[in-house]
Amino acid sequence: MKQMVSILTLTLALVLGACNFPLLGTEGPTSIPESVSPEVVETAAPPTRPVSQPAPVDTEVSLPTQRPLRGSEEAIAIFEPGPGSRLTSPARVAGMADPTFEQGLSIRIVLDDGTVLTQTVTMIKAEWGVRGPYEVEVPFEIQGQRNALIQVYDVSARDGGIIHLNSVGVTLMEGGEVEVREVSPRTEAIIIEQPAMGDRISGGVVHVEGIGIASFEGTLVVEVYDAVGNKVGQQSLIVAAPEMGQPGPFSVDVSYEVQEEGPGRIVVVDPLPAFDGIGHIVSVEVILSP
Repeated sequence: MKQMVSILTLTLALVLGACNFPLLGTEGPTSIPESVSPEVVETAAPPTRPVSQPAPVDTEVSLPTQRPLRGSEEAIAIFEPGPGSRLTSPARVAGMADPTFEQGLSIRIVLDDGTVLTQTVTMIKAEWGVRGPYEVEVPFEIQGQRNALIQVYDVSARDGGIIHLNSVGVTLMEGGEVEVREVSPRTEAIIIEQPAMGDRISGGVVHVEGIGIASFEGTLVVEVYDAVGNKVGQQSLIVAAPEMGQPGPFSVDVSYEVQEEGPGRIVVVDPLPAFDGIGHIVSVEVILSP
């Protein structure tokens, strides 16, 4: 039995390292799929000029230069707790966020096996339409200690899908000494350069490109959502980064299918092989046409 626990502990440590998360305290098994193909939270589609043929899944895109991420601030920055923090209940979550619908934000804690431990909401402390700070105390119950992901995200008022999500890996403890690590302000991890907000997409194929950091094996997933939040297209890709954990360009053509013109959303997801499969989400609102 002790040997089995040791193997599981080593496996989780390797996965967390691959995802660019610090190695957390371990207790309790982690279920890690062999391949990453998460069904990512709902979001929608973009508008761009149609392209000849969609790129096959997991096709590496060859681009000539490595462009650094532009200096835009993370839309939902988490300043506390930082990666690798060791927390007891309640966990204080604080940061800065771009304006959202009615200035609301959702927060949830997800265990390493994908279980949502707790979920709550908070408000951005700024006037409507203005970026501002947020903070909330999130109570939880845990036995022993577990690796977990704290996710802070913005939900669409139109279809309930996730517009933007940021996360941080921590260790939750039943008791013991708390260690809250500091976080330096970060720029946005994924930037969608095409399509742009409000673009009209038609022809059944949308071209998506940008710059980003992928946590696990250089993989990002692009999804297309229609007006009511149905996923109508999906394609995975490999970021053309010089090394794991560094930003690089990405470009992919995603096939989609809609019956009539309407609002949609293009979503780029940074998938993880553990937790609930989501490390980061960015999106852009577009108009989708058949």
